[in-house]
Amino acid sequence: MWASRTSATSPRSRTPPPWTTYARSPPPSSVASADIDVLIVGAGHAGLGVAARLKERGRHALVVDAKPRIGDTWRERWSSLRLFTPRFMNTLPGLRFPDGADPFPGKEEVADYQERYASERGLDVRMSTRVTRLRREDQGFAAEIGRDLVRARYAVAATGAHQVPRIPAFASRLDAGVLQLHSRDYGRAGSLPAGPVLVVGARNSGVEIAAELARTHEVTLAIGSRSTHAPARWRSPTWWRIAQLRNSLSHGWEPPGRWPWPIKPPAGRWIEVDLSRAEREGLLRTAPRAVDAARDAVRFADGRELRPRTVIWATGLVSTSCGWVCSRRCTGAGSRSRRISRGVANARSTPYR
Repeated sequence: MWASRTSATSPRSRTPPPWTTYARSPPPSSVASADIDVLIVGAGHAGLGVAARLKERGRHALVVDAKPRIGDTWRERWSSLRLFTPRFMNTLPGLRFPDGADPFPGKEEVADYQERYASERGLDVRMSTRVTRLRREDQGFAAEIGRDLVRARYAVAATGAHQVPRIPAFASRLDAGVLQLHSRDYGRAGSLPAGPVLVVGARNSGVEIAAELARTHEVTLAIGSRSTHAPARWRSPTWWRIAQLRNSLSHGWEPPGRWPWPIKPPAGRWIEVDLSRAEREGLLRTAPRAVDAARDAVRFADGRELRPRTVIWATGLVSTSCGWVCSRRCTGAGSRSRRISRGVANARSTPYR
């Protein structure tokens, strides 16, 4: 049940807090006076899919998410982003992913689909709702949300395993006059100031952001290790269907060698942008691994330096290890679904980028 952690007799213990509730699926009036059956933390594909399946089985699930609007995690990414997986692989239970001119949807399409899914499936979703702590109790779980306490019989962590930007320690030695962003935050940063841009990290996010910015800025891409340009089949829906069929027949086993498996390259890593061509055509410059920084300059492994106005760290994310979950065991939402600590479960992510 809802309860205040300040006073058992205060008005806050009798009335749910004024969180933003999804407009077309208001919470049932019984939430304020009865335990929640299942609390799902995270309103992405995993969380919404689990909630829909539970509803089909007659179970009530409350989905909470810290973002203001369903799909905002996708809306905040860089504008040119397209999913690696074709439309048919992004469908949630009970609602087909819409068709489009491009077999591989963009980020706005995914965000709008998630919002539509929650509405049409009538899911109970509350946004702008951050769970700061989840702990085991005798009869279920207690979730701390602001100054309020929510009790649930079961809990699902569907927030994704990797949430914290990985930024090298030497970044702190750059002057405040150098704008620094992680690739996770680049999409919501707005227009960047004029001047040279350094993108550190040459996997798909870094290369795509570099190519996007090269239209308006002088861009240098720092590369630790080169990846292979993806073959044409990477963007073939037919090839993905073959991979999906083989995955189904083999129960997830991946054969060795050069098999037509678009999800996993035979050697190394694939990137979508043809980086060699971009260099030849003068779209952007490349540099070796960034190894140090001082004041307004970043130093590379070959000793050269660059004085950028903006640095974008496309250096990946690290696992939060569900630090907000106080339980005997915890794994991230990106791993396989399994029950942990007698009732806390994690939801397996869909194969997005």
